[in-house]
Amino acid sequence: MRNHLSLLIILPAALLAVAGCSTFDPARTRAEQSRLFRATLERQASELLARPLSLNDCIRIAMTNNYAARKADLDTEIMRIAKNTAFTAFLPNVSLSAGYNSYHTAPSPMSEKRFGQASLETGMPIFMPSVWFLYAAARHGHSAAEMAANFVRQGIVLETSQAYYQVLVLQDTVNAIETQLGAARENAARIEGLAREGFFTAWERDQARLQTEVRQAELDTARRHLEIARADLLVTLGLSPIPAADAKYHLRLSGDTGEPKRPEGTTADLVLTALEGHPMLSIADRQVVMQEHAVRQAFTAFLPVLNLTAASTWTGNDLAEHASNWMTAFGGTWKLFSGLANVARYKAARVERRRSELERESTFLNVMAQVIAAEAAVNDAIEEARIRQRAYEVAAAKHADYDARSREGLLPLSDALDARADMDLAQVAMVKSRYQERIALAALDLAMGVTLVPEAPTDE
Repeated sequence: MRNHLSLLIILPAALLAVAGCSTFDPARTRAEQSRLFRATLERQASELLARPLSLNDCIRIAMTNNYAARKADLDTEIMRIAKNTAFTAFLPNVSLSAGYNSYHTAPSPMSEKRFGQASLETGMPIFMPSVWFLYAAARHGHSAAEMAANFVRQGIVLETSQAYYQVLVLQDTVNAIETQLGAARENAARIEGLAREGFFTAWERDQARLQTEVRQAELDTARRHLEIARADLLVTLGLSPIPAADAKYHLRLSGDTGEPKRPEGTTADLVLTALEGHPMLSIADRQVVMQEHAVRQAFTAFLPVLNLTAASTWTGNDLAEHASNWMTAFGGTWKLFSGLANVARYKAARVERRRSELERESTFLNVMAQVIAAEAAVNDAIEEARIRQRAYEVAAAKHADYDARSREGLLPLSDALDARADMDLAQVAMVKSRYQERIALAALDLAMGVTLVPEAPTDE
């Protein structure tokens, strides 16, 4: 009979397991998941890319759609659940069981063949200090997860800003090279005609052609880099890097970036601001407090645990002496022979606390160094943009002079063409440095921990 019962239990479970495995088709599942994901990306593109996006628009989209932000939210939710789970240690343990027995032959003269029975038991710890420290650590862990999620979003603001400015830089670069290519073609055509009349040699004509070919190659490269930059920005926004079939849902930027504001004060003032409220330092503080609670929790292993228990039983066996009964108990547990292990755990907890304090000090110094480096990068970007602007102005003036003198026959054509090439290079370098100051300012805000995180977009 027992073998038959075991077979009846095992057979349905085996059938369910086999059925579950047999219904899984990897190829079909992959195709279906890919189809659903593409449909989701297409829907997002139609909803979010219907109009040109400003920098603030992109940041708001990334706040809810970026995968790192979404993962940080899930980590926070896990810590919230862990905190709630730790709180359940304060609640009483209640167990209820019920059953019905049916015998072919009564097991004893004092028992019926068929009867039901039930029991209700409640246990409540009245002295278990470890649960307080466990819950306190879980509560600080949840707060640290919220701070970490906010810092992740600050990083996403910087990442989105960098990707947005990179697209603008490459768009301006493409426009500049297109203008350069048009001028190079006109100049090559003019020199081609003059070469046929004997005013220029064949190698001078070929040099003009080469400049046109170089500008065309640079334009093709810049266009490819622009597509890569657009794809990177779309991925940062959590959108498909492949352009939608409908052109009106392609990524378009309005170019509105707002006016960045540089934090005021000396380097020491900026460092002090960072140390007062940087998220990483706040998280480090929470880690130290959590380790302090871990030390206290390890110490409670030396203390006894007291609990109170109450139980009620009922049976439908009319031959039983009592149909129902109550039981109360007071108990305590004190582990005397695990003292060496408890001492070792207590020492380990104290070492972990010292390590968390050391990590906080390291974070403290790293934040200071990052602020100093970020401020230096801002100054470097400002000076580089000024120098490149000045270099372009000088190269443009030189080209204008050389071109005029070359047309009058006072200067070799090759010198004028070289001056034109130098001016084109200076123009591209100037365009690339145009947004470096803004990127550096965004990095400085992140280093100080003061990056503004906008609210998630709401459905209108």
